[in-house]
Amino acid sequence: MEQYEINNTFPEESDELQIDWMGIVSKVLKKWKQIFIISFIFGVLGIVSALVMTRQWGVTLTLAPEIQSRSSSSLSSLTSMLGLSPMQMGPTTDAMNITLFPEICKSTPFLTALLDVPLTSYVSEEMREEGMKPLHTTVYKHLSGEDRPKSAFAKWMEELFNKEPKEPYTGLDNPTELTFEQGLVVKSLRDRISCTVDSKTGITTIQVVMDDKMMAKQLADTVCTRLQIYVSEYRTRKATADYNYYVMLANEAHEEMVKAQAAYAASVDYDRSVILQSANSEKDRLKQEATLANQIYSQMAQQRELARAKIQEERPVYAVVQPAVLPQVPMNSRTKRVLIWGFLGFFLSLAWYGFGEDFLKKMCTDIKVKLNVEDEA
Repeated sequence: MEQYEINNTFPEESDELQIDWMGIVSKVLKKWKQIFIISFIFGVLGIVSALVMTRQWGVTLTLAPEIQSRSSSSLSSLTSMLGLSPMQMGPTTDAMNITLFPEICKSTPFLTALLDVPLTSYVSEEMREEGMKPLHTTVYKHLSGEDRPKSAFAKWMEELFNKEPKEPYTGLDNPTELTFEQGLVVKSLRDRISCTVDSKTGITTIQVVMDDKMMAKQLADTVCTRLQIYVSEYRTRKATADYNYYVMLANEAHEEMVKAQAAYAASVDYDRSVILQSANSEKDRLKQEATLANQIYSQMAQQRELARAKIQEERPVYAVVQPAVLPQVPMNSRTKRVLIWGFLGFFLSLAWYGFGEDFLKKMCTDIKVKLNVEDEA
């Protein structure tokens, strides 16, 4: 008896797991009109969504930075010509390498420096002939919406809640202390700028996405230039400080040399007819001081020129492999959005009439049966 019950349970479970594909296909074919109507409705929604969506334009440019070790062959030859011992110009540990470029582009100081960048909207030749003029704005005004007229709904909300009109943006007093609205603009700008670095080749790819193709190109050029300036200033900061230091020493040595030479010349003119040994000793001392001051000035001047050459040696070189080009096709296609909405409606209706409708009926029936059993109990 026990074996008979076990054999009866397995077939029942296997029958429940089987899917009647022919029945599903038959149901779908019977409901083809409803599926077509639902797909059509979703397609219309996709058309509406495509018409109101904001077109996004992406501009990509690539840089090939100088990543070889910072050798000092040219400076070594210069020091050897001058007869001086070379300064420490060999390979050094550098905290600013190409792998940090993405972090620099995402940093708040770098982004806040871009808020005042002027932008100009794109206007085609046909639009110019019709009298349309380009919009001149800045990054902050465009991302915050200050350069666009307020909608009637926004004006109504301000009147309803008695909100005072926002003061126009005039700049940041402190880039590290942003207001809520300024933080939103910086976040939006951070999302629009991307930077990737190939660890093997060192190729840096910068992409900027904006809702205007000309603005995207202008901002991409600015990001590329600012990134090069940022890294160049960091790399040459120590060398520039050394150069300024040697300029100061050279100027001081020049002043001392001029004083020593003037004192020696005055001594020679004054003691020309004097044959005293003390006078000759004083004249020899002044001559030695003038010679020493001249040597010190020559050495400081040479060190100054070496420091100037070191600045050029430390300055990184970038080759723009792919410049920013005005895009011709937007990133978000309206046709693609309409197709996505249409296929979404088709698959949802297909799933509903194939599985969902019967599943919902069965679930409701099971719930009713369970409630009736509980009531009888």
